[in-house]
Amino acid sequence: MKVLVFLLLIITTITSKGWAQDCLGMTLKAGTSYEMSTFNAKDKPTGKISYQVKDVHKEGSSTVMDITAQFEDEKGKQRTPYVIHYTCTGNELIADLSGMMQSMQATAMKDAEMKLKSNKLVYPGKLSVGQKLSDGQMEAEMVSNGNTMMNMNMVMSNRQVESKAPITTPAGTFDTYKIKSDMSFESRVMGIPIRNSMQVVSYRVDSQIFDIKSETYNKNGKLMGYTLLTKAN
Repeated sequence: MKVLVFLLLIITTITSKGWAQDCLGMTLKAGTSYEMSTFNAKDKPTGKISYQVKDVHKEGSSTVMDITAQFEDEKGKQRTPYVIHYTCTGNELIADLSGMMQSMQATAMKDAEMKLKSNKLVYPGKLSVGQKLSDGQMEAEMVSNGNTMMNMNMVMSNRQVESKAPITTPAGTFDTYKIKSDMSFESRVMGIPIRNSMQVVSYRVDSQIFDIKSETYNKNGKLMGYTLLTKAN
């Protein structure tokens, strides 16, 4: 369950350092940093995730960002950093979710090999109220000595832009789009299935890579926790 909550919070992130690229209204540049703070349902801080853009480069007509993420709990203990890859095509922003699996592998199955089957979540360049977004999925397996130790599959479905709402955080005030998604999660350890489902409500703007705010609710509609963008430069 701790791994699941960590993934959700997280859902729950230049070959030359002086080089910058504009895409979808965002200026993408190495050295840019963000901080997302995490809270439980009672508004108690549970940690933070620090992101830093390490590299921005072109791949064909797309702009690709390599972003390092570092999670720190409320006691200041840090987990192993991992890398997220974002791709801006000019029409959409594509998040590569494999970094979350890399983090789990580093903490739970250090000797296992990770094999990814699918790992992306797509945001259109322009959001609008009533807009339906494509499903996102992350699917992977952990293999050790030729044996599959764990399978994991996370699907975000029924993604729809419901409304616009102003959100104020320590990073500023943003006129955001409210997006609701259904999330299903299944893991199989030695063939034994573990399933869970929940709802994610995120608040985004077209000009930011990360959500301004993201809330996670259990299948009964009870708030589990949320994240806030607390720093951006």
